[in-house]
Amino acid sequence: MPGPDPAPDVLVAFASRHGATRGVAERIAARLHESGLAVVLHQVEDVGELPPDCAVVFGSPVYDQSWPPEFEDFVARHGRSLAQRPAWLFSVGTFGDRRRVIGPLMRREPRSIEQVRVTIRPREYRVFAGVIRREQWPLPSRMLFHLFGGRLGDNRDWTGIDEWAETIAEALVHRAELGRVRR
Repeated sequence: MPGPDPAPDVLVAFASRHGATRGVAERIAARLHESGLAVVLHQVEDVGELPPDCAVVFGSPVYDQSWPPEFEDFVARHGRSLAQRPAWLFSVGTFGDRRRVIGPLMRREPRSIEQVRVTIRPREYRVFAGVIRREQWPLPSRMLFHLFGGRLGDNRDWTGIDEWAETIAEALVHRAELGRVRR
């Protein structure tokens, strides 16, 4: 009979309402796994205790400048533990954080981001563009969105997401190698 599953190297946790953030989290988890890391992927509401000694990559969509309640609950429940381990944080919003004018503004969302960054001290915080569906936005919001250069549809930057996941993998593989040397 096989023994229990080994502890993961990294937990990827996410909140998602319409699937765009789930897709980003799945992509990150796949890239981390391809780097040789043991990865578990869960929705934030399904995370009980954080596995010991694992890193955490966690993310959520931003709606009306706020994270959804289940993500806020995750951060409140696990804030102390997250602050004591390597953690990376991402949001999925209207625009990503790489656009020249609007990108820096996106890094200021959601409203509670600064407090979370001070409390948890994630290694990095990224904002990725999501999927914008016409039926989810009233006409005035769509007009403003277009005025700022946005377009409807799937705006996720898979290359940028892959690159970010690779930097996380490099940091975690390096951390694991250091741990083996010190033992």
